[in-house]
Amino acid sequence: MTTHTLRVTECHGTPRQIGQQWGEACRESLRASVENLFLALSASPLSASREDAVRTALKLEANVRAFAPEALELIRGQAEGAGLPYEEAFALQCMLELAIHYAQLGSMCTSLALTGEATADGQAILGQTIDWNPQARMDLLRIRHADGREQLSLCLDGSPYYHLNSDGVGNCANLTLVAPRPCPSLVPLSVYVPKAMRQPSLSAALEVLVTAARGFGYYHLADAHGRVVGIESTYDDHVLLQPERGVIVHANHYQSERFREQDVTHQFVPCTFKRKERIAELVDAGHGKHTPESVMRMLADHGTPEGCICLHDTPPSAGAMPRETKATVVMAPARRTLWVASGPACREPFTEFRL
Repeated sequence: MTTHTLRVTECHGTPRQIGQQWGEACRESLRASVENLFLALSASPLSASREDAVRTALKLEANVRAFAPEALELIRGQAEGAGLPYEEAFALQCMLELAIHYAQLGSMCTSLALTGEATADGQAILGQTIDWNPQARMDLLRIRHADGREQLSLCLDGSPYYHLNSDGVGNCANLTLVAPRPCPSLVPLSVYVPKAMRQPSLSAALEVLVTAARGFGYYHLADAHGRVVGIESTYDDHVLLQPERGVIVHANHYQSERFREQDVTHQFVPCTFKRKERIAELVDAGHGKHTPESVMRMLADHGTPEGCICLHDTPPSAGAMPRETKATVVMAPARRTLWVASGPACREPFTEFRL
């Protein structure tokens, strides 16, 4: 068995400088991620060419400029550091938006947020599996922003989706989906989530997500004060999920009744229901005793073939994209600590990172 070690890339300064440092340090990973993206899109039902995919992504550039102009500077720096065309680096930050546009879906992530009576010390714990293309790359950044705030950002194929900041605010992210439709205000998930997670409080982060989340991102948020909340969104609406007995668990389908009739995620990942049931069973069995270590064990669970949390060595079903657990993540916001296993938690050790 080969053990994969995740190294952390240190970045600081202006957004352009942070992007350049990221691009230089992760050049091989970013270039491979770009090729993976265009290869996957070319095999999609719509057989998107590289040029067509870039043109489609760039339709979102004006929205990014209006929402977070600093993100464009970061992407320009990333392109410079990695030796990529800016347009392709921008397309990489629109990975999920392009996948949905070209009907190339299949993500499977299972997540949980625990706090209060559910945990041994009453503090919040976040955890999730990150399941994606077996060829996907994972990179971890430690970013020191100009205002002094620090942030650990875990990137899937070059896109920063999972964060813990020095104010003790962290997030998980799962794909959910309603039928895609034109959305003039759409901003790439890899732009609005980092902006949300640079905020100094859970409420401020949530305010950004309520404004920008559009139809295919579910988020657990937790903070150093033990507060947790979930947010589901569609293209024009959102619902906040509150913990019950200190627990929120989520897979890839919508859980709020308001959105269930619109939900199409289960058409692409039908195992979502069984995975949600399985993680809920595991959480309930240890209720009141949970620690980061117990969450690590739960995320290594193989359950049943229909409800497998830790995913690997499983042939894809007919017509489906291959998927495996590319990383397993646990966060303790009050401790400003993130643990990452670079793959399935049943066979990869967790490495601890602190802010």
